[in-house]
Amino acid sequence: MILDKFPAVFCRESRFKSVISLLSFCLLLSVASITSAADKNYLRLEKNKESDLNDLDIKSIGALIFDRNLAGHLDLISRQSDVIGDSWALDFGGGYVFSGTASLYLGVGISLDYNLDTDDFNDQYYSEAGVVVDVSRSLSITGRMQHFYNQPDDYEEVVMLGLLFRH
Repeated sequence: MILDKFPAVFCRESRFKSVISLLSFCLLLSVASITSAADKNYLRLEKNKESDLNDLDIKSIGALIFDRNLAGHLDLISRQSDVIGDSWALDFGGGYVFSGTASLYLGVGISLDYNLDTDDFNDQYYSEAGVVVDVSRSLSITGRMQHFYNQPDDYEEVVMLGLLFRH
């Protein structure tokens, strides 16, 4: 696994869980402040849509950036599940945007996940399709579908809905 290459930063001992969470949050804030030169940058708050296939409860906070026809994102995610356990993830990716009042974007990403119950790291790769609809100059709504690869069949697709606050 990728994270085994960085034992000093991503240590599996429980005493470093809060430090890793704090570093992830600081990284998220610094990326959000650096992107102020982009065409559109958003603070994104999302929650997953309930599914009959799984019991996942996913909440995320992050940054979404549209610069010309390119998109990029960085999110801090909390996943709760009775089946696979509770976890935190740092999620980032990029893609292509078809701009307009309702902007469609297609992209790929990676999610670096730490499961609190099994004390294990996991990396997940996904493709996504989403839409951003501008409600006002500073508020938008979003919806996206992520398709995860190399995961159990019951957990492959996730639909996220949320609010975007434009800077």
